[in-house]
Amino acid sequence: MAAGNTTDPLQDRARNATRELKDSAKETARGVLGEQQHAAASGLGQFAAALRKAAHESGDGQQAPIARIAENAADGLERLSASLRERDFDRLVGDLESFARRQPLVFFGAAVATGFLAMRFLKASNRPAPQTGSPARDAGNVTGNLPY
Repeated sequence: MAAGNTTDPLQDRARNATRELKDSAKETARGVLGEQQHAAASGLGQFAAALRKAAHESGDGQQAPIARIAENAADGLERLSASLRERDFDRLVGDLESFARRQPLVFFGAAVATGFLAMRFLKASNRPAPQTGSPARDAGNVTGNLPY
């Protein structure tokens, strides 16, 4: 018997278990990413609605050009939100890869800008709300405790 023709049942089971584990991990990751995709679409839709509302409220007088820009941005965000809702994850990744190949500098710039905005958002959302009259806060405020 040649050494290459023999198969060890234990190795076959290990390969099958590894393959099943990888497939399960892929499906779990796909599900989580799909949920995040829908959450992002919802968030973008809400942000677009808020931007549109702000544009309508400030749409007269000197603010009219800014209101038109905000309205156009809201339109674009709504289209992006709808696209995220309607497309499946694989197609979305394929479209993103295709765009990155056609416009690498724009893609890189957008990725950097997105990262910057995400970090600003995370930093802003992680700050605790200031508490008025807090002993811990007032302990560092030397001038606030002086009688004059």
